[in-house]
Amino acid sequence: MQRRNSSKKIIFVFFLWLISIIAIFFLHDLSVNQAKQSGSVVMTTDALTWMADELHMDLKGMPSSEYPLPKNYKDVERVGTPNAPSMEKIKKLNADSVYSVTTLKDMQGDSYKANDINVKYVNLQTVADLKKSMNMLAKKYHKETYAQAFIDKLDKRQTSIEQENKNRPRQRVLVLFGMPGGSYLQATSNSYIGSLVEITNNKVIEPKNSHGEYISVNMEEIQKSKPEIVICLAHAMPETVEKSFKQEFSNKMWQSLPAFQNKKVYYLREPTYSSTANMNVIKAMNGIDKIVNK
Repeated sequence: MQRRNSSKKIIFVFFLWLISIIAIFFLHDLSVNQAKQSGSVVMTTDALTWMADELHMDLKGMPSSEYPLPKNYKDVERVGTPNAPSMEKIKKLNADSVYSVTTLKDMQGDSYKANDINVKYVNLQTVADLKKSMNMLAKKYHKETYAQAFIDKLDKRQTSIEQENKNRPRQRVLVLFGMPGGSYLQATSNSYIGSLVEITNNKVIEPKNSHGEYISVNMEEIQKSKPEIVICLAHAMPETVEKSFKQEFSNKMWQSLPAFQNKKVYYLREPTYSSTANMNVIKAMNGIDKIVNK
């Protein structure tokens, strides 16, 4: 009887030992998988880096920037500016996932392919796209709680602005996107700033059935549209871009427009306002609302 009890104890201890070993391996695999999911990611733009911070993600690489980036990532490897990331630095990091934004795909896609980097493009074109993309990343990296908290706050403010302005007459708003060198484009309602204007119940001036974010400026069409408000967004080197805009606007054709006659021309700067949607969206939404509805 004693021998039988001893055998049972030995078998019981053996099973405990076996379960412990299996648990250790399981936890190890789980931690490795979690590390792959959240600790082996490279974000190549400011907007994506701030989104990762909002989602409490770990990063292996992030961009260099003239603007402040999350302090949580101060020790993370820098991989170059968003417009010119270093393919060599990105490759060295050997990350599981590299993210860029759709607006840079045409500019950088070939470089990523040539360096055999499997980049994923995130759509931050409009406010609606920001929400979708945030949910996509949150689901992939198991950060749904953080995404939902931010989106709830954004939805609340958006609904409030829409309700406040639903009975106001819609004003005609021309949005211009300026770049160093004096060139500029016309932003449509499919652009980030354009989507913010639409949320405030105002009308972005654009050709019918516009699909892209930015189009060439057609001065004849703009004169016909008679914009009541003009918003100018500088993409990099804001002082230089604003100076170029003001030189361009000295032309009589511009000065004849209602926006110029009523002194309703506004100059916006990064990082609060940007070419892509970002975590400053609520602040930017409030700012646009103040501009177009004052």
